[in-house]
Amino acid sequence: MNILRSLILACVFSAIFVLLPGAALAQDGNFQERVEKAAKWQMENYPKSRLLDLYKNFFQDKFGPGHIVADTASAGAYIRRELTVVKGKSQVDYVETTGWEGKFVRVDMALLKDRIVSYPAFFDAFIKSTGEAEFPGIEQWSVEWKRIESIVLQLYPQIPNASEDSASIDKLLRGGNYAIHHSEEYSKAYNPHYRLISRKIYENSLKPLIESQNK
Repeated sequence: MNILRSLILACVFSAIFVLLPGAALAQDGNFQERVEKAAKWQMENYPKSRLLDLYKNFFQDKFGPGHIVADTASAGAYIRRELTVVKGKSQVDYVETTGWEGKFVRVDMALLKDRIVSYPAFFDAFIKSTGEAEFPGIEQWSVEWKRIESIVLQLYPQIPNASEDSASIDKLLRGGNYAIHHSEEYSKAYNPHYRLISRKIYENSLKPLIESQNK
């Protein structure tokens, strides 16, 4: 009977982890530390960030670039048009990690402008990256985001427009959506031009090209 009881309890607890999004995160002792590290890095390097921009960083890590690619032809045309306005680096580093897991990186399009990587190599890495995200459910992501938001606001309680941004994000998620643009303040201050690329793909394809240029 004791063995049967143990098996039943194990099944119950397993079901709890499945049915309660974010429950597994509570078991990750590094979750808060890693969220804090990611938020601090962004605020130190991009102090004009609003809560919207921090949210964008974390959702990009979770969902990757798939949400903005309708087809490869239009994606390629959009990149070529955007390249015409890229004047130089728009990031502190050419390549910057997203979120707390670091599944994706923001790769500055100045790498193309500065001829450090070729357009075919960059575009191929970008398109391949669109299939790398796992796309968690909106409910699961909503729970995770609220935990992230709580940590961020503990660190930066005076971040401008936090209440307004939090309400906007909540409304977005309740509507079954998750993607947003950078805030107007962030866009004006940093004029970002980058694409999200899977860290795995970046390390296998683009990183060797960048390192070869630095030798």
